[in-house]
Amino acid sequence: MPAIPSSRTSWSARPRRAIALAAGALLWCSQAGAATVEPELAARLARDTGPHRYPVILRLAQQPDPAQFAQKLQGVAQAQRGGRLLEALKAFNAPTQAPLLKELQTRRAEEVQPLDTVNAIAAHLGAADIRELAKRADIATIRYDVGLLAPSRRLMGDPCRPERPTPRQRLPKSCRNPGAAPAAPAALARFDPALPASATLQLLGAPDAWRAGFTGKGVTVAVVDTGVDLMHPDLAGSFRGGAGDWFDVHGEQPHPGDRHGHGSQITGLVTGTGASGQTLGVAPQAKWIAARIYNDRNVGRLSQLHRIMGWLLDPDGKPGTADAPQIVLNAWGLGDRPGQCDTEFERDLQWLRAAGMHVVFAAGNGGPMADSSVSPANNAGALAVGALDGNGQLAMFSSRGSSACDARPYPDLLAPGELLQTTDRSAGALPVTTRGTGTSFAAAVVAGELALLVQAHPDMPLAQREALLRGAEGDARPPLARALGLSVRSQP
Repeated sequence: MPAIPSSRTSWSARPRRAIALAAGALLWCSQAGAATVEPELAARLARDTGPHRYPVILRLAQQPDPAQFAQKLQGVAQAQRGGRLLEALKAFNAPTQAPLLKELQTRRAEEVQPLDTVNAIAAHLGAADIRELAKRADIATIRYDVGLLAPSRRLMGDPCRPERPTPRQRLPKSCRNPGAAPAAPAALARFDPALPASATLQLLGAPDAWRAGFTGKGVTVAVVDTGVDLMHPDLAGSFRGGAGDWFDVHGEQPHPGDRHGHGSQITGLVTGTGASGQTLGVAPQAKWIAARIYNDRNVGRLSQLHRIMGWLLDPDGKPGTADAPQIVLNAWGLGDRPGQCDTEFERDLQWLRAAGMHVVFAAGNGGPMADSSVSPANNAGALAVGALDGNGQLAMFSSRGSSACDARPYPDLLAPGELLQTTDRSAGALPVTTRGTGTSFAAAVVAGELALLVQAHPDMPLAQREALLRGAEGDARPPLARALGLSVRSQP
């Protein structure tokens, strides 16, 4: 996972005067009332010199008890747990949020948005309003709604209009008739067991799993990243396709797409088929749904990620529908602060786990620095995946050490994460591929492996399935083959 910077600046980089002002801001908050204004916002308020509005998250003091809510889910089918849980959370939140929503309306707050998974409200407010709201006893914390940037990459150019054309350059066939409509993506590449698997999948023993009938069929993986290119022939056939199976939290893209490419790349390692001549995904018959974190300017906020977490619990917004995913693949994080614990999403992870979902996170690319865990991957409930290099050793770039949140060995699992063949953004349904390196790609591999395990052991507890993928001393088989109880034979 490429490190995802945010607009946050470390305390050590601030002038001493700003720190003193921020400390003063925190002091008046604690003296005047119950709410704590967190340091990022306190420093901004201390420097405020005009009528600025700040994006903030107002987290309420009254929070639901996870243990009690988990009990309500006993006996509910896994695919329906998320919807029932979200329904219960909304019912709990409504009376606690109502007074604050009323005051926000009075104060003419902008972009007000309730956040169901953390019992909070996001809004844009002026400094004076924030100071007054900090006096309320029903607010626990007020946090700056940090902006996150999408992973940096060079956007793919138009293959029909190369930057440096040459007289002998051969353009793709689709460029020869620019007026022709692209082929319908849903009719393109399906899983073909006769095709060879990519080198990474052969190393994992995925073809042995497919021959045994484990292809991910019946399993849904939610991809939370930059989006997914529905026009790519290796990805189109595995989109689940329901009305609620695509969520652009910004409301900019009504249909699945990926202006960036990173989300399409990791999805290919989960469900990618073989339009390019070889199967690319570990679970080629699993289905994907997706949420788009970043807007057209490649920026997303913490509050928007909280909204995505609520969507994961109930994609179509109908509690009785069995549409919750079994696996969530997260290739994002607060990568600008390795070695620190930020619990902003800890409650979200609790709800996803309670709903029966594996919550897979890229461990981060903070290596070789020691103790370089990143949040939320280092939170309890996240399955942090680090990367192996081509020699089967921990990749130099992969974050490592111990979790800054709970001191557990970090990362939780390792998987190949260097130069993996996968899908890239297509150009008019072309089977474009690339090679990816980073813990995002390793996390995608594990998400695919878990899809096979969910198919094989649908009633097995989450922790037990995840434990199956850990190495076993003295067993030469790949973890996937061992987890499925398979003997390994060479790929023809």
